Amino acid sequence: MKRCIIFSFLLLCTLFSPPCVGQNARRTAKTINAEIDGLLQELPAVKQDTAAYYKGVVQLMKDAVICDYFDSKPDKKGKSSPRYRMTNGKRLSPYLSVLVDAGMYEYSRRKNEEAMEIFKLYLDCVERPLFQGKDNNMGLVAYYVSLLSYGKEDFAEAERYADVALKDSNYAKDAAEIKINCMKTHLESQQDSARYITALVELYDMAPTNDVYFKMLIDYFSGLKDRTQLAEFATEEIKKRPDNKRAWALKGEISMQNKEWDEAIECFRQAVAIDSSYVQAVYDVGICYVSKAEELRDSLEDDRHKLTKSDANRIKALYQEARDWLLRTAGLDENRQLIEWKKILDQVNKVLGL
Repeated sequence: MKRCIIFSFLLLCTLFSPPCVGQNARRTAKTINAEIDGLLQELPAVKQDTAAYYKGVVQLMKDAVICDYFDSKPDKKGKSSPRYRMTNGKRLSPYLSVLVDAGMYEYSRRKNEEAMEIFKLYLDCVERPLFQGKDNNMGLVAYYVSLLSYGKEDFAEAERYADVALKDSNYAKDAAEIKINCMKTHLESQQDSARYITALVELYDMAPTNDVYFKMLIDYFSGLKDRTQLAEFATEEIKKRPDNKRAWALKGEISMQNKEWDEAIECFRQAVAIDSSYVQAVYDVGICYVSKAEELRDSLEDDRHKLTKSDANRIKALYQEARDWLLRTAGLDENRQLIEWKKILDQVNKVLGL
């Protein structure tokens, strides 16, 4: 508390003494540098106390930034010649990584505000000449600031720091997801939507196996009034990546919604050919055969709800095909953890007299 009062007084003295700005700044830098000397001597004594040690390091790096600020102020002749920068840069740069640890420590304790403050202090440090070229963790720290900002629904801040984290290949993927989710929160104009979908498609093209991007694309196109864009996306995706089972399944779902049973069945079969354990696609083939059988029955029944033997056999064959696929679903998902297939299978068995 005492240190904060001293710094506030020094700062006010400097700001409100224009005639002696250079001289006051030099004296302030000298005072704060002496504080840094004292903190460096105190730190070893509290190193075993994690919370106290990290608190001391945070104060040390705050002092370093303030000291360098005043130390670099120009003198009466307009010349800037920092006296402490080289020494402090050398002796304090090892504490940059400790500062990151301090932020992660607070984050692990769910003290997000404290973690945010420390992470931002780190970024402030490495962006200054004092620690230029000493950074190894900007991507990591920027990602966590972005993540914490997103959690506070400060989407502009989250996107800004995500852009920084994107430059680090180790965090680019996670940062991209935050960025794209931020963009999604403010789709207020056609330009916003165009920017969002362009960025999302580019990210998906870079990581086509990313289920998150694929789902976000489907969600976006599904939310449009014009549903043809969803079908166009599925078709284009199959052209680009014919081994994409999800794209085949998506096209099958669209055909199902349009009651185009044969086309839907073919699409789901393609998905299953790519992945024989794709439970949802296997099940959907069965559902399509059931739907096709019911539709055929309704179209062939006469006014007395009777069918010819030939028509009854055609319908029965479709139900039998459906049963085969539903039994295959049961074999893949015996405990019905993914799909509730039993009810429809029981109905098909009843129709077939089994």
